[in-house]
Amino acid sequence: MAGDGAVTSAPLRVVERQRWVVEALAVGPSDRLLEIGCGAGTATALVAERLREGRILAIDRAASAVRQARERNATQIRTGKVEVRHLDITAAEDAAAAELPDHSFDTIFAVNVSLFWLATPPGLLGQIGRLLAPGGTLRVFAERPTHAAVAAIAAQVSGALRTHAFTPVTATVTGSRATVTGQVG
Repeated sequence: MAGDGAVTSAPLRVVERQRWVVEALAVGPSDRLLEIGCGAGTATALVAERLREGRILAIDRAASAVRQARERNATQIRTGKVEVRHLDITAAEDAAAAELPDHSFDTIFAVNVSLFWLATPPGLLGQIGRLLAPGGTLRVFAERPTHAAVAAIAAQVSGALRTHAFTPVTATVTGSRATVTGQVG
Protein backbone atom coordinates (compact mmCIF):
# COMPACT_ATOMS: atom_id res chain seq x y z
CA MET A 1 0.00 0.00 0.00
CA ALA A 2 2.86 2.40 0.65
CA GLY A 3 3.79 2.17 -3.01
CA ASP A 4 0.24 3.15 -4.00
CA GLY A 5 0.51 6.39 -2.02
CA ALA A 6 3.86 7.23 -3.61
CA VAL A 7 2.47 6.73 -7.08
CA THR A 8 -0.52 9.00 -6.56
CA SER A 9 1.19 11.68 -4.44
CA ALA A 10 3.56 12.88 -7.17
CA PRO A 11 0.79 13.97 -9.58
CA LEU A 12 -1.09 15.61 -6.71
CA ARG A 13 2.08 17.50 -5.74
CA VAL A 14 2.44 18.80 -9.29
CA VAL A 15 -1.16 19.98 -9.44
CA GLU A 16 -0.84 21.65 -6.02
CA ARG A 17 2.33 23.47 -7.15
CA GLN A 18 0.62 24.66 -10.32
CA ARG A 19 -2.33 25.96 -8.28
CA TRP A 20 0.11 27.92 -6.12
CA VAL A 21 1.63 29.42 -9.25
CA VAL A 22 -1.68 30.38 -10.85
CA GLU A 23 -2.94 31.94 -7.61
CA ALA A 24 0.27 33.98 -7.40
CA LEU A 25 -0.11 35.11 -11.01
CA ALA A 26 -3.53 36.66 -10.23
CA VAL A 27 -4.60 36.17 -13.84
CA GLY A 28 -7.09 38.71 -15.16
CA PRO A 29 -9.75 37.82 -17.73
CA SER A 30 -8.05 39.71 -20.57
CA ASP A 31 -4.41 38.95 -19.75
CA ARG A 32 -1.96 37.83 -22.43
CA LEU A 33 0.45 35.26 -21.02
CA LEU A 34 3.43 33.22 -22.16
CA GLU A 35 4.42 30.12 -20.22
CA ILE A 36 8.00 29.00 -20.79
CA GLY A 37 8.49 25.28 -20.16
CA CYS A 38 4.82 24.30 -19.99
CA GLY A 39 5.47 20.60 -19.44
CA ALA A 40 2.22 18.64 -19.55
CA GLY A 41 0.15 21.84 -19.54
CA THR A 42 -1.27 21.75 -16.02
CA ALA A 43 -0.64 25.44 -15.24
CA THR A 44 -1.76 26.35 -18.76
CA ALA A 45 -5.14 24.69 -18.14
CA LEU A 46 -5.55 26.44 -14.79
CA VAL A 47 -4.71 29.82 -16.33
CA ALA A 48 -7.13 29.24 -19.23
CA GLU A 49 -9.98 28.73 -16.74
CA ARG A 50 -9.50 32.35 -15.64
CA LEU A 51 -9.38 33.91 -19.10
CA ARG A 52 -12.31 35.41 -20.98
CA GLU A 53 -10.89 37.52 -23.79
CA GLY A 54 -7.26 36.85 -22.85
CA ARG A 55 -5.06 34.04 -24.08
CA ILE A 56 -2.04 32.00 -23.13
CA LEU A 57 0.76 30.72 -25.33
CA ALA A 58 2.51 27.73 -23.75
CA ILE A 59 5.88 26.62 -25.09
CA ASP A 60 8.21 23.74 -24.36
CA ARG A 61 11.31 22.41 -26.09
CA ALA A 62 10.28 18.78 -25.50
CA ALA A 63 7.95 17.38 -28.16
CA SER A 64 6.47 14.88 -25.68
CA ALA A 65 5.54 17.69 -23.27
CA VAL A 66 3.94 19.69 -26.09
CA ARG A 67 1.88 16.64 -27.08
CA GLN A 68 0.68 16.18 -23.49
CA ALA A 69 -0.10 19.89 -23.10
CA ARG A 70 -2.09 19.90 -26.33
CA GLU A 71 -4.09 16.87 -25.22
CA ARG A 72 -4.78 18.36 -21.79
CA ASN A 73 -5.84 21.72 -23.27
CA ALA A 74 -7.62 20.53 -26.43
CA THR A 75 -10.93 22.23 -25.62
CA GLN A 76 -9.30 25.56 -24.78
CA ILE A 77 -7.13 25.34 -27.90
CA ARG A 78 -10.30 25.04 -29.99
CA THR A 79 -11.73 28.18 -28.33
CA GLY A 80 -8.56 30.15 -29.05
CA LYS A 81 -7.70 30.80 -25.41
CA VAL A 82 -4.72 28.44 -25.51
CA GLU A 83 -1.97 27.86 -28.03
CA VAL A 84 0.78 25.30 -27.41
CA ARG A 85 3.99 25.37 -29.46
CA HIS A 86 7.09 23.23 -29.69
CA LEU A 87 9.71 25.94 -29.22
CA ASP A 88 13.11 26.26 -27.59
CA ILE A 89 13.17 29.93 -26.63
CA THR A 90 16.91 29.67 -25.95
CA ALA A 91 17.65 28.84 -29.60
CA ALA A 92 17.80 32.05 -31.60
CA GLU A 93 16.57 30.37 -34.77
CA ASP A 94 13.55 28.88 -32.96
CA ALA A 95 12.67 32.18 -31.28
CA ALA A 96 12.99 34.12 -34.54
CA ALA A 97 10.95 31.53 -36.42
CA ALA A 98 8.21 31.75 -33.79
CA GLU A 99 7.48 35.29 -34.95
CA LEU A 100 6.48 36.50 -31.52
CA PRO A 101 5.75 40.22 -31.83
CA ASP A 102 7.33 42.77 -29.51
CA HIS A 103 5.22 43.74 -26.47
CA SER A 104 2.77 40.87 -27.02
CA PHE A 105 2.51 39.59 -23.41
CA ASP A 106 1.45 41.11 -20.10
CA THR A 107 3.00 38.26 -18.12
CA ILE A 108 5.66 35.71 -18.95
CA PHE A 109 6.19 32.96 -16.40
CA ALA A 110 8.18 29.80 -15.83
CA VAL A 111 7.87 27.10 -13.18
CA ASN A 112 10.97 25.15 -12.19
CA VAL A 113 12.75 26.07 -15.42
CA SER A 114 16.40 25.87 -14.42
CA LEU A 115 17.72 27.88 -17.35
CA PHE A 116 16.81 30.98 -15.34
CA TRP A 117 19.30 30.12 -12.58
CA LEU A 118 21.83 27.56 -13.84
CA ALA A 119 23.12 29.07 -17.05
CA THR A 120 20.84 31.74 -18.44
CA PRO A 121 21.56 31.80 -22.17
CA PRO A 122 22.91 35.09 -23.52
CA GLY A 123 20.12 37.24 -24.88
CA LEU A 124 17.28 35.33 -23.20
CA LEU A 125 16.33 38.01 -20.67
CA GLY A 126 16.63 40.71 -23.34
CA GLN A 127 14.31 38.72 -25.58
CA ILE A 128 11.83 38.28 -22.74
CA GLY A 129 11.96 42.01 -22.06
CA ARG A 130 11.18 42.64 -25.75
CA LEU A 131 8.17 40.32 -25.64
CA LEU A 132 6.67 41.98 -22.56
CA ALA A 133 4.30 44.91 -22.93
CA PRO A 134 5.33 48.09 -21.09
CA GLY A 135 4.73 47.42 -17.40
CA GLY A 136 4.68 43.67 -18.07
CA THR A 137 6.16 41.16 -15.65
CA LEU A 138 8.37 38.11 -15.74
CA ARG A 139 7.57 35.67 -12.93
CA VAL A 140 10.01 32.84 -12.19
CA PHE A 141 8.75 30.20 -9.75
CA ALA A 142 10.93 27.57 -8.10
CA GLU A 143 10.22 24.75 -5.71
CA ARG A 144 13.08 22.70 -4.28
CA PRO A 145 13.49 20.39 -1.27
CA THR A 146 15.12 23.01 0.98
CA HIS A 147 14.71 26.65 1.89
CA ALA A 148 18.44 27.20 1.29
CA ALA A 149 18.14 25.91 -2.28
CA VAL A 150 15.24 28.20 -3.21
CA ALA A 151 16.84 31.17 -1.44
CA ALA A 152 19.96 30.69 -3.60
CA ILE A 153 17.79 30.42 -6.72
CA ALA A 154 15.90 33.60 -5.79
CA ALA A 155 19.16 35.48 -5.30
CA GLN A 156 20.58 34.26 -8.62
CA VAL A 157 17.45 35.10 -10.62
CA SER A 158 17.00 38.48 -8.91
CA GLY A 159 20.56 39.48 -9.76
CA ALA A 160 20.15 38.44 -13.38
CA LEU A 161 16.92 40.40 -13.77
CA ARG A 162 18.45 43.54 -12.24
CA THR A 163 21.42 43.23 -14.60
CA HIS A 164 19.00 43.19 -17.55
CA ALA A 165 17.09 46.32 -16.52
CA PHE A 166 14.03 44.67 -14.99
CA THR A 167 12.81 47.00 -12.27
CA PRO A 168 11.50 46.65 -9.70
CA VAL A 169 12.62 43.13 -8.92
CA THR A 170 11.12 41.33 -5.94
CA ALA A 171 11.86 37.92 -4.51
CA THR A 172 9.69 36.01 -2.06
CA VAL A 173 10.96 32.85 -0.42
CA THR A 174 8.57 30.84 1.73
CA GLY A 175 9.62 27.42 2.93
CA SER A 176 10.76 25.47 -0.11
CA ARG A 177 9.21 27.84 -2.68
CA ALA A 178 10.45 31.03 -4.29
CA THR A 179 8.93 33.57 -6.63
CA VAL A 180 10.98 36.22 -8.39
CA THR A 181 9.18 38.98 -10.24
CA GLY A 182 10.72 41.55 -12.54
CA GLN A 183 8.94 44.30 -14.42
CA VAL A 184 9.83 46.08 -17.66
CA GLY A 185 9.32 49.82 -18.16
